[in-house]
Amino acid sequence: MKTKKELSKQYDHIAESYTTLSEGSNAKSIKDFFDVVRKYFPKHGKSKSILDFGCGEGGDLLMYRKLGFTTIHGTDSSESMCDLAIKKTNNTSIVISKEEFGSSNFDVWISSMESCFDVIVSKWVVQSIHNVDPIYRSAFRLLKDDGIIIFLIKHPIRQFLEKIKSPKNYFKKEIVQSRIFKKQIIVEEPSHTVEEYLSSYFIEHFELLGFKEGYEFPAAEQIGGDVYPTYMIIVARKK
Repeated sequence: MKTKKELSKQYDHIAESYTTLSEGSNAKSIKDFFDVVRKYFPKHGKSKSILDFGCGEGGDLLMYRKLGFTTIHGTDSSESMCDLAIKKTNNTSIVISKEEFGSSNFDVWISSMESCFDVIVSKWVVQSIHNVDPIYRSAFRLLKDDGIIIFLIKHPIRQFLEKIKSPKNYFKKEIVQSRIFKKQIIVEEPSHTVEEYLSSYFIEHFELLGFKEGYEFPAAEQIGGDVYPTYMIIVARKK
């Protein structure tokens, strides 16, 4: 199985093409995601702080500014993606930092940012991490009391169907190749189960506020022409 570093570096090579091809390709899932953000964090009211974990090329950071967030921080493990984000958010007070999840530098960064954010969001990133619980632990430390996480994640059923070897084993963690945006880009990510996302740590430390499943083809490859969930959105509040 490929290392965390090898998987995070893949976006350095496809940053420009990923950004171009993704525009408009995930319209349904992105709409669902931002509908949830608007539901829990309306524009009016007191100032709000937000962390975008895996901010990519930074387009969403500008959207959060429009939605009324006053303190905006984006982080990504890809240096190329961070460079694009810095250019896109030029001359704003948005903070962008390159942090590789699970590294010693990431742990130091978390220590300096503990209890800073009202909400932590993440789109299409959480499934790229080998183990999910450390993400929840980091989020728990970074959130203020009653802070909320909103994660848009590749659905485990999709990952199961995209496994190449037969017979397929849903419970075996393997690197899965996903052909996205009309099969124009291939990304590799470790497979997961629903139980990983609703783990004991999650249940003990977060209150589940919402869970949504959806599908979006041809942003995702449609295996066998079947209809199945390709993404899910988890909304939870820190206990």
